Amino acid sequence: MTKLYVYPETLREKADSIRGYPHVSFEMVQRAMPEATKIHLYVPSGFTVPDGANYGTIDLNTLGNSVAENNATNEEDRALVMGGAALQAAGLEALTPAAQKEAIKKGIALNPNTAVQFDTVNLRTFDFTFKMVSESAKEAQQIYLIENLFRKALYPTRQGALLKYPPTFKIEFLHGDQINGFMPRIMESYLVSLSTVYNASSNMYHADGSPSEVDISMTFQETELVTREKLYGGGQGISSPGSQFGLDSIEGEIQNRVGALEGEIKNRANEATAGFSGAMNNIASRFKI
Repeated sequence: MTKLYVYPETLREKADSIRGYPHVSFEMVQRAMPEATKIHLYVPSGFTVPDGANYGTIDLNTLGNSVAENNATNEEDRALVMGGAALQAAGLEALTPAAQKEAIKKGIALNPNTAVQFDTVNLRTFDFTFKMVSESAKEAQQIYLIENLFRKALYPTRQGALLKYPPTFKIEFLHGDQINGFMPRIMESYLVSLSTVYNASSNMYHADGSPSEVDISMTFQETELVTREKLYGGGQGISSPGSQFGLDSIEGEIQNRVGALEGEIKNRANEATAGFSGAMNNIASRFKI
């Protein structure tokens, strides 16, 4: 049986409702602890996705020269510069001192033809901050379990002279019991930092000694570099694996939601009109009496 740790406690009912409720799920996958199956929390405000790539530079030297550029160069000057390039390729100075003096005199230099070179993408990290204020001692105990489950998941276990890796997490943004396709997809990640603050706003405790307020700040790092295929699949369209619809069909999804909302507003307006008409009829009948 799946065991859920939830905050706030009202999230259990909201998440299962027909309308759904946005929340985020943390599930331990690799090397999961048996007592920690899933943790469901509200979606914090201001969530940031740090996509990034690294680029360097490379000097192409004469390989970057086009035929047109070479033809446009004075033959004597080109011979001087190309000779320097050959020396450079051989591991010698770009130009001999005499050639350098001549190049300066002529006002010419070897074009390094520097180009931008792709290196790699960044390992993405995601920050989550939750303020958990308990309305009862029972909810405070749930907060205590959630906090300590995350802390246990950060540390390795000891196996003799070795250390066993901590568990990894599958993090999913949900709307009700479905994947929220509007929110970003996070790959399998390690919990790399956890910071906890107790009673940041007020120094109040429940009767059992549990603090009334616990703030946790966590950083997760994906276990591997992300490629476009991992985020969107290998097809021509842009879609999110695990989501209910791709970007190419979001417009239709939005139109369906707008249509449903307009229908609901219309129904409520009709109900209000009918109620108003009924009230007016009652008033009219009273005056007739």
